[in-house]
Amino acid sequence: MVNYAELIETLQRTDEPFGLLTLQATSTVSRLMKHFDKRIKALFSAEHGFFGTAAPGEKTHSAWHPFWNKPIHSLYGDTRKPTPEMLDGIGRMVIDLCDLGVRCYTYLATIKNTLEACAEAGIPVVVLDRPIPMGGFLDGPMRKPEYASFVAPINVPFCHGMTPGEEAVWIKNAEGLDLDLKVVKMVDWSHRDNQPWQNFVPPSPAIRSWDNAVTYPMTVFTEAYPAIDCDRDGSLAFRVIGAPWLDSRNLTKALGPGLETCGVQMRPYRYIPKGGPYKGLALNGILLTVPRAAAYYPVTAGVMIFSTMAQLYPRQMAIGARPDWLDKLVGSQSLRKTLEGGDLNELFTDWIMEQDEYLKTRVNLYG
Repeated sequence: MVNYAELIETLQRTDEPFGLLTLQATSTVSRLMKHFDKRIKALFSAEHGFFGTAAPGEKTHSAWHPFWNKPIHSLYGDTRKPTPEMLDGIGRMVIDLCDLGVRCYTYLATIKNTLEACAEAGIPVVVLDRPIPMGGFLDGPMRKPEYASFVAPINVPFCHGMTPGEEAVWIKNAEGLDLDLKVVKMVDWSHRDNQPWQNFVPPSPAIRSWDNAVTYPMTVFTEAYPAIDCDRDGSLAFRVIGAPWLDSRNLTKALGPGLETCGVQMRPYRYIPKGGPYKGLALNGILLTVPRAAAYYPVTAGVMIFSTMAQLYPRQMAIGARPDWLDKLVGSQSLRKTLEGGDLNELFTDWIMEQDEYLKTRVNLYG
């Protein structure tokens, strides 16, 4: 699937030193060290750090790799864009990040910033492409211009259905970057491949498996509602929603069959979170699973869940709520206003109309 052979062949055609933006879990550094030890000038890391141990939102610092004696430049610390000093002596940049195809997942912003920095410095870029868990499914709102941020870096749907390589091409086109860009395409993969694959690489501490990854865009909005747990520190991260005040059977009854139309199954589930304010408490919640569905709409499912909870438990959900962060994650005020009593059907209709415009610019390298 991931085409290491073509990447190595591409790098062998030149003798310039290169930088590598990746994470240790991919094994890409160890593979390239066997061929290009002396040519790897520097490593670069995104959120969670090169070793993937930093907590969400935790700043990481530049350091030296303890075994390979290479600098690791953090792009989630004092700077989030490669500086001219970081790029000094680099003749090419290789990007290999495992993305989810979800706009708020910050690897997208890091890819964007790195492409911009390389374009400014005249440095060619090679992207080693990787699959995204949800294949080509689209869902959710476009970003409003005034909500551009590190969690909403480009104007695409919340679930945009593009791989890292396709993201890079889209960004180059949308921003008109003067950039020498090559995507090392995957072998034997298409956007119809929306099911677990062998050798899934955990891209961050909470995304331990394919199952965590595909439910992430459904439950990530718990970041704006601290009173709701998603077991972020446990093996069920983003696959569950729970709280001490939640009546899981009542919630599943109120939701009815709506989630099934989104390709989601749910059932009442009792669990003990590994962290957060409810750490160690047995919580009543719901467990969310995604069978091999012909259609999958995780953001729509998430809106159904959170809007139903807002109707059933308005006072409990409001404790510690961060509406500004919800707007930032979503890239607009549309979800917050819907949770405050707006019309769901109107919201979903607006999303579909926005997505029609996006489809005119979407990059699809795989069909």
